Amino acid sequence: LRDALEDSSESSGKQDFVNLAWWWTRRGGKTIELRGFTKTMEFIGKLLNEQGPFDGILGFSQGGTLAVVIAALLEGRDGPSFGIEVNHPPIKFLVVAGAFETESPQYQYIYAKPLTNTPSLHMMGTYDTVVGIAKPRQLLKMFENPVVFEFDGGHFIPQTPKCIRTMTEFLVPHIPGLQPKSNTDNVPEQPPTPPQESA
Repeated sequence: LRDALEDSSESSGKQDFVNLAWWWTRRGGKTIELRGFTKTMEFIGKLLNEQGPFDGILGFSQGGTLAVVIAALLEGRDGPSFGIEVNHPPIKFLVVAGAFETESPQYQYIYAKPLTNTPSLHMMGTYDTVVGIAKPRQLLKMFENPVVFEFDGGHFIPQTPKCIRTMTEFLVPHIPGLQPKSNTDNVPEQPPTPPQESA
């Protein structure tokens, strides 16, 4: 169905809707194809050139996976091409939640050694039934001195006072004028969130 829709939009020369939600993982025997990943990288490269520079990136789930790849490329790591020449400095910080490494062996070398110039905050739910807790933890090896926030919840970005404090404290050194909000210290934490399945 997706192939038919894409072919139809290309043949008509007009596309009213562009799906910017995710790329697709296709498994064919022992090979894994990240379908749409090349188009994603080309789109990001153009965005960096036209709307950058950006101070940092916030990425959730597969968006967190992509954020790590972008950070690695901007730090000078060899990896998948943006498809065009990109003139953008390394980002100052990275915040990811429920992120994980790509499954494709083609890109595993990206994770071979830690990023040394990209401060990172990693949020992960202990009850995450979508990607689990092991995959986000495995991603930590790619960073030097990562800040880790584990919470009692599933596959989402928490909004508890503790999470807000953690994120604010992480961002303060990287965003001029940002100050921690002391009033969140007196706000009671929300009770743990039970495990949730993905919709």
